[in-house]
Amino acid sequence: MRSILATRYFVIGMILTSLFVFAQSVQAQVAGVTPQQLEQFKQLPRAQQEMLARQYGFDLSLLDSQGGLSGNKTNEDPQTIFPRGTTFDENGDPVIPQDIAAQFEEDEGVPQPFGYKLFAGEPSTFAQVTGAPVPSNYVIGVGDTIQVQLYGKESKSHQLVVDRQGRVTIPDLGPIQVSGLTFDKMRDLVQQEVSQRLIGMQAAVSMGELRSIQIFVMGEAHKPGAYTVSSLTTMTQALFVSGGVSDIASLRNVQLKRDGETIATLDLYDFLIHGNMAGDRVLQSGDMVFIPSRGEMVTVQGEVIRPAIYELKDEKNLQQVLELAGGVLPTAYKKATRIERVRDGRRLVSTVDLANAKSLSVADGDNVDVPAVSNEIVDSVMLVGAVARPGYYEFSDGMRVSDVLSDIKTSLLSYADLGYGLIVRERDQRRNVELHQFDVAAAISGDAEHNKQLQSHDQLVIFSRYEDKKLQNLQLTDWIVSETEKERRERAQLLKDYRQNYLRGLVAEQQRELTEDETESQESQAQQELQGLFTQRSLDEDLEKMKIDEYAEYSRNNLLEPILTRLRHQFTESGNLPLVYVSGEVKYPGVYPLVENADASDLVAAAGGLKESAHLARAEITRTQVIDGETVTDYLSFNLFDALMGKDSVLVKGRDSLNVFAIPDWQNTLEVTLEGEVRFPGTYTIRRGETLTALIERAGGLTQYAFARGAIFTREELKELEKQRMQSLARELQHEVATNNITGNNQSTMSYSQTRQLLRDLMEVEPVGRLVIDLPYIMSGSLNSDIQLKDGDRLVIPAQRNTVNVIGEVQLASSFLYDGSLNVEDYLRRAGGTRKKADEERIFVVKANGAVEMVELGGWFSMASNNRLEPGDTIVVPLDTEYTNNMELWRDATQILYQIGVALAALTAI
Repeated sequence: MRSILATRYFVIGMILTSLFVFAQSVQAQVAGVTPQQLEQFKQLPRAQQEMLARQYGFDLSLLDSQGGLSGNKTNEDPQTIFPRGTTFDENGDPVIPQDIAAQFEEDEGVPQPFGYKLFAGEPSTFAQVTGAPVPSNYVIGVGDTIQVQLYGKESKSHQLVVDRQGRVTIPDLGPIQVSGLTFDKMRDLVQQEVSQRLIGMQAAVSMGELRSIQIFVMGEAHKPGAYTVSSLTTMTQALFVSGGVSDIASLRNVQLKRDGETIATLDLYDFLIHGNMAGDRVLQSGDMVFIPSRGEMVTVQGEVIRPAIYELKDEKNLQQVLELAGGVLPTAYKKATRIERVRDGRRLVSTVDLANAKSLSVADGDNVDVPAVSNEIVDSVMLVGAVARPGYYEFSDGMRVSDVLSDIKTSLLSYADLGYGLIVRERDQRRNVELHQFDVAAAISGDAEHNKQLQSHDQLVIFSRYEDKKLQNLQLTDWIVSETEKERRERAQLLKDYRQNYLRGLVAEQQRELTEDETESQESQAQQELQGLFTQRSLDEDLEKMKIDEYAEYSRNNLLEPILTRLRHQFTESGNLPLVYVSGEVKYPGVYPLVENADASDLVAAAGGLKESAHLARAEITRTQVIDGETVTDYLSFNLFDALMGKDSVLVKGRDSLNVFAIPDWQNTLEVTLEGEVRFPGTYTIRRGETLTALIERAGGLTQYAFARGAIFTREELKELEKQRMQSLARELQHEVATNNITGNNQSTMSYSQTRQLLRDLMEVEPVGRLVIDLPYIMSGSLNSDIQLKDGDRLVIPAQRNTVNVIGEVQLASSFLYDGSLNVEDYLRRAGGTRKKADEERIFVVKANGAVEMVELGGWFSMASNNRLEPGDTIVVPLDTEYTNNMELWRDATQILYQIGVALAALTAI
C-alpha cells in the first residue's frame, strides 16, 4: 500500500512541478495541465492533495476558487476511519499510539458495553460521500447544482446552481422555480418546460454537486458541536462525523430535533443486531442530533453468543435480554443460570431455569451469568496410551474390552505392550478408584478372564513396551516414511541440538559483550547477578534444563504417574496404601498400583516381564503390617515358576515388595577391547575373573613394535568416578566463588560470565577413566600385580616411541629424540628455557604409563639432580598462578627504594 502511495506521490509531484515551470498564475497553472493529469490529482483524498500542495509550496485554495478542483467536490473520496488519538506523519501515513487499540479491547472475562466499538474511531476528514445516487424524495434547495443535458436538433450541457431565490436559469429558456421540490418533481418540471418551450429539444436531468448544510451534534458525542456536511447526511453519518459517542452515551435513544421538537428517534441496536436502518433519517440544515446518556443496563455473560453489557429499552424479561445477546450456546447449562442483583441496598443472587425465561423480570444493574455444562462426558469409556484412536467411546450395557480394542494391528500402535493393561474405575461417590489388570492380547482374542466387562466412566490404559524413547523409535515402520517426514525429523534433531547448546552459546555471547574496562556499576551488577545465580538457580539447575526427556511418551513412568499420585491419597481397608514394589530381575522395576485380586504373576507382568537372568525357583515377598499398633515384617518365599504357571497363587497386599532374584553366579556378557600393537586386536568376550595377562595371551601376545611401557588402560567405572569428582569440585568452586562475591573477598580478575563459563566447562569435561599400570611388570608373571578385567575395559598399546616431549611455559614447546645422557634441565635448555611466568618449583614429568613424578631443578640451595628420563616421557612446565607482571614489580620495588632512601637521609641527619 505504501509503495502504491509513493508512486502516486511521484506522479502528482511531477504534475505540480510542471505547473510551476510553465505558468506563474493560477489560471496558467490550470491551463498547463491536461485534463487527464488534473483528473488523477482529483482522485486523491483531500488530505493527500493538501500534503502535496504543502510539499511543493502550492496554494490549493487558489485552484478551488478557480474551479480547478470542482470535480473533487462532486466525487468525494470516502472518509477513512482511524482510532481516536491517531496522528499523521509528514508522508500522510497514520501514526496510531500503542495504547489506543488496547483501550477498546475487552478484558479477558470482563464484558464490555455493547456497540461502543463501532464508534471507537473518528474520521480523518469531515467530508461526506456525495457521489452516491440521489434518492427520488431528495428536496432541492439553495446551492444545489443541477446538470441538464439538452439533446435533439443540437446538444448542449449546463451545470445550473439553484440561486438564493430558489431558481435555476436555463439559457434560451429562462428561470424555473425548483426550490422545495423533490428530485423527481424537479426533473419532470424541467423536462416538461424544455420539451414545450424549446422546439425539437429534450432534456436529461441529474444532480451535480450537492449543497452543504450545517447541523449540530450535541449531548454525549465524542466531539459535540456544529458541523458542515453534505445535504445527504443521515443521523448515523453525523455520529461518525463527530468522532462517535462517549462512554456513557445511549445507543437506543438517539434523537433528531428540528425547530425545537423531537421528530425522530434512532435505536442503534436495530442497526447493530438486525441490520435495520429504517429509522435513520436524512438531516436538514439546522437539525440537531442529540445523544442522551444511557439508560438502564444489564450484564449478560457466560455461555451466550455475544457476552456484553446491554442497554434496556423495551426489554422487560430475561428472554428478551438473552435475545439481545444472540441467544445461549449449546454448551449452556440452562437449569442453573445465576442472576446477581441489588435490591434495597443488598446484593442478592437467584438461580433460575431458562425454561421460564419469559416470566423472569430483569432490572437495571442485573448481572446474568449463564454457566457451562460440565466437561465430563457421561456414559462413556476413555481409552488412552499406545492406541491408534485414543479418546472417548460410547458406553453400552455389557460392553467389554474387545468392543473398544477390536484388533491388535488396527487398534494398537506397533510398540504397545500386549501383556499389561489397566482399567481405572471409580468405585464410590468419593471418587476412590480401583484398578483391574488384564492381558491386552488375551482380551482382544476373547479370553473371558481378561476380556473384562466395562462400566460407565472406565478408563482403559495401554502402555508402551519400552521405557526408553530411543528404543521405542527403533521401529521398522519408521523406515517407510516420505522425504518430508525425514526432513521434519532432521529439523527436530537440529532443535534438540540447539536446546543442548543453548546455555553454552548464551554465556559465550554474554562474555563477548563484556569488555575488560568494566565500570564499577557493571561490576556491581555482575556481583548481584552472581549472588542471585547461586542462591536461586544453581549450576545444576542450568544443566538440568539442557536434559531431554528420555522416557517414551506412553511409558509406565508417564502413564502411571497420575494414577500413583491419586492412589497415594487413598488407603485400603487394612490401612495400607494400594501400592506395591517390584525389584530385582524384571525389565522395569519400580512402584506399581495394587490391582484387584492381584497375585505375584500380575506384578511380574506389570513390571514388563522377567529378565533372562531371573531365578524361577525362588522369589520373595516382603510384607509389612501394623498389628496391635506395632509394625511387623514378614518374608514369604515361593516358587516363581509355579506362580507364573498358575499352579500356586500368591496373593499380594498393599505395600508388599516383590524381589525377583538373579540366577546364582549369573553374569551378563563381559566385553573387553584390545587395540594397538597386539597380534589380534579387537573386542573379546571374557569370563568373570579373567585377568589382563590371560587376555593378552589369547590375543597372541604383543608385536615386536609394541611399546609396553606406554600402555593405556581405561575402565568405565573409573570414568563415572572421575565425573563425580569433577562435579563435586565444580560445586565446591561454585560455593567458594559465590561466597567471595557476596562477602567482597573476591581477588580474581575474572568477570561474571567467565566464571560461569569456567564452572560449566568443568562440569562438561569428558572423563578419561585411565588406570595407571606397569604392563611390563604385569606380564612378568607377578600374580599380585595382575588385573582382573571388567566389562567395558579397554587396553591400547602404542607403537615404539623414542621421543621426549616438552610442553607448558617454555620458549618453544616441542618433541625431542630421546638421549639417555640428558636430564630434565638439558631438555628444558633445548626448548629455549622456561618463560618468566613458569613455576619452576612445580615442574613434573608424566611418564609413558601415565605416572607423574615431580622434578627438582638445580639452584642456589640445591645440587642439580640427574632426573632420569625414559622414552615417551613428557616434561610439563606449569604456569605460575601467583606471577606478578613487570610493571607491578617495578612499582613495588620503586616504593621500597624510596622508603630506604628516606630512612638513610633521616639517619644522616642525626
